[in-house]
Amino acid sequence: MSLLQILPALILWTVVITRIVGLRFGWKPGILTAMLPVSIGTTLNIDPVYLAVDAVLGDRNILNLVVHIVLGLGMTELSRLIVAATGASNARWRLLVLAGLALSILQAVLLLASETPGSATNFTDIFAGIPTIGWYQSLFFAWIGLITGYTGIECLRRDRTGETVSFRVGFDITAVSCLIGVLAVGVKLLLVAQEASGTENNVSNIVYVGYRALVALTLVGFAVGFALPAYQRIRLQSAEHTRIRSALMRLRPIVSRLVETDAGQRAREGAALSLRPRASRNQLYRWVIFIDDIRVQSPGLLSAEEIELVDNIEARIARSGPVGAKVQTGS
Repeated sequence: MSLLQILPALILWTVVITRIVGLRFGWKPGILTAMLPVSIGTTLNIDPVYLAVDAVLGDRNILNLVVHIVLGLGMTELSRLIVAATGASNARWRLLVLAGLALSILQAVLLLASETPGSATNFTDIFAGIPTIGWYQSLFFAWIGLITGYTGIECLRRDRTGETVSFRVGFDITAVSCLIGVLAVGVKLLLVAQEASGTENNVSNIVYVGYRALVALTLVGFAVGFALPAYQRIRLQSAEHTRIRSALMRLRPIVSRLVETDAGQRAREGAALSLRPRASRNQLYRWVIFIDDIRVQSPGLLSAEEIELVDNIEARIARSGPVGAKVQTGS
């Protein structure tokens, strides 16, 4: 098992885990619904994993069809999310879905009609001489080629106005990865044609290694392209958390003093105030509202320095807006 084969799966799972952790911090699922099946399909395609799982399924390479469908569905969903993020119409994407469904059904029929005993990690090399398997392989890669080609074109055609740097670079990397994916599909179809016609030669081994490298480069490109906006979002959230925690620390002495006053007791109920040390934006809002209520009812309880501190914190809240607001939703 080579690093070239497992690296894409490792990077894809890193993206998936990052997105899952992000859900706990208010992230939307985003590309998680697409990256999860792509990661699963890529992992199942690792030689030792494939051999172990397919053995459980009867050593008839049924797992190959499973990998095809899982990867195809994941890539199709990824295409939908990318197209939606670019603002393009999804009318053409719906045609891809119909084409994918038809091609996956044809693949299932072709595989079940073929004799493919013994798990084969290089399906093309072992079985592509069987006419039905040649078509089976070609249909799958044609499906992936359609998806990646369409997605890459939509990425290149998108309107870049208002994009953050991380989003723009990430999507440009994704576009290039799609085009590399189309090239990988072309190389694979060439290998299938050579095996089917029996014209393979020593060069075929080199071409096969090149194909695996192109696939790895494509998947790594997808992972990096989507990781960049996520990384920017993490940085924004981390900076926001630091600002909130600093503001709460500066307000705590004021809140602790005011809450002991009669005006503070009345305002505390209205603001649903809690003195628990939680570095959350909601906690900061409640403390500021609490202090503002006292400023209105009993302005003499606050010094000029305290009023200036609260005003500065309120101004900073107004400038920052919602966490991650400047990060594109498609990331």
